[in-house]
Amino acid sequence: MSAVVSLAVGYPIGNWLAGLRWLRRVVTAVILLPFLLPAFLVGLAFRPLLGDLLENSNLGILAIVLAHAFMNAGFIAVVTASSLVPSDQVEAAELDGASKLQTRLKIQLPQQLPALSAAVLLVALYSATSYGLVVTLGQGSVQTLETEIVIAALQQLDLTTAGTLALLQSLMTLGFFLLSRKLGAAPTTLFGEIEAQPSRSPVGAVLGVGLIGFVGIVAGGVIARAFTSGPGLLENFSNLTTRGSRDILNISVLDAASNSVRNLLVAVTISMAVAWFLSSKRVGLGVLAPIGISPVVIGLVALVLSGYLPTAIAGSWLLLPLVQSLFLIPLAYQIVSPARKSMSSELLEAAKLDGANGIQLFGLIELPTLRKPLLAAVAISSLGSLGEFGAASFLAYGSDATLPLVMFRLMSRPGAENLGMAMAAASLFILLALVVVWAISSAQSSRQDH
Repeated sequence: MSAVVSLAVGYPIGNWLAGLRWLRRVVTAVILLPFLLPAFLVGLAFRPLLGDLLENSNLGILAIVLAHAFMNAGFIAVVTASSLVPSDQVEAAELDGASKLQTRLKIQLPQQLPALSAAVLLVALYSATSYGLVVTLGQGSVQTLETEIVIAALQQLDLTTAGTLALLQSLMTLGFFLLSRKLGAAPTTLFGEIEAQPSRSPVGAVLGVGLIGFVGIVAGGVIARAFTSGPGLLENFSNLTTRGSRDILNISVLDAASNSVRNLLVAVTISMAVAWFLSSKRVGLGVLAPIGISPVVIGLVALVLSGYLPTAIAGSWLLLPLVQSLFLIPLAYQIVSPARKSMSSELLEAAKLDGANGIQLFGLIELPTLRKPLLAAVAISSLGSLGEFGAASFLAYGSDATLPLVMFRLMSRPGAENLGMAMAAASLFILLALVVVWAISSAQSSRQDH
């Protein structure tokens, strides 16, 4: 349902986005911001807005679906705008007497279907594995396969039931893949070029403005609470060096952030190297499979198998970034592969004929040419690692706790000081994500500009 709602909202917004010119970069940055935020943080931002309503399980489910749509509609919109057919095809169809609806159904949608199917598949996989969002908004009244896996494994110590539920979730992921394959889905670029087209979507304009306003409310609410909660903004930020009110944390928020950055460096290095390798191979939708396997499930499997791993890995912080790299690889691949395949083969062949070896090809030709998509892949993968919650809940504990874990613990404990610290850390995350998404939207060129 989350994927369906995201598509229903994002598709008309994408048609509206393609009609924008001067404001496109700003609009793209704003509507993509929720997509780059970790699910648990979106849940934390929604909780104060909904209050006691979340105690009703039905309203909790609705809140989760709407939060998923809030996170993913902007992504669907950008993919929609990037996959629109050239305007000359639309004009030719209209000259032949096709109505706007016929043009949309007969010309646009058939050519957009592979890109949209892959995008919706990605959204469905993200939604089905957003453990952090379900925990923060469900508040125990909403159970999913993921929450039951955690309860069975960590609270009841019943690995048989946890394994059975993990298998069920994997089968659900397989169903998503089979359905997407029938629709002709293929791995496609996340952020392609957008050709400026006349705006023909008043519904998209209304939904787009509404989404922008809601992003402002959610992000602004977090930043405002960083000012107003606890002892105030400056104290909230200075308290990040402490372990919270009454020392409820094992380590300070700053130390947890350092752990997250350390994990990020390892996970992103591995994921980028593997994504670069796979981008030269012929792989299909299977490369997206790790996204459909919940970080909770991967964390559980890693925890079970850790007894068979070398002690240097099983008993250290290194296990978590190794696990994180598994589901960062598909995200990096989605950006790197289309960009690399779009490079001129003639340029590479000419360099080889001139005697360039593999390292020279990479350093002197591919790296400078693909600088922007590679930076985008590194940035998005970094945010994915920094905000990862599910696997960390199994594998990071004690002095190795990560930033999402300590933020969630601060939000789960009473006290205005703890809330202020959580909101201060969340504000920094939102600002970081905004910088990343602005860089991505700035790098996104328009054929109209050329």
